[in-house]
Amino acid sequence: MPKVLTESSIVACGHSGTVKVSGSKKLTVNGSPILLKSSIEGQSVTSCTTVPASDASGPTHKPCTKVALVTAGEAEKLMIGGISVMIDTLAGKTDGMVAKKTPQELLSSTANQTKLITV
Repeated sequence: MPKVLTESSIVACGHSGTVKVSGSKKLTVNGSPILLKSSIEGQSVTSCTTVPASDASGPTHKPCTKVALVTAGEAEKLMIGGISVMIDTLAGKTDGMVAKKTPQELLSSTANQTKLITV
């Protein structure tokens, strides 16, 4: 079963960048606030290893700087105030570019906790 994501979880772009997250203090696991979609979507990405590059037509590579969209990973049954918590099936898109392809669709997560699971 999927594990619930918290502020202690790792949320990353596909190029080793990390997403700065801030969870809901209404529910915690091991003292770490639970993540909601708003904890991830629109948040900053730091340390993306994509090296900026361009050619005559314009940019070809750009590091991820922001989570553009969360496309999967919302729990079906566990909610805070009617809003689904996020689980480690997280998927999404960032604003980065590789080989002129944007958005990048490699957003992923590691829960880093095993106490709270859900569907």
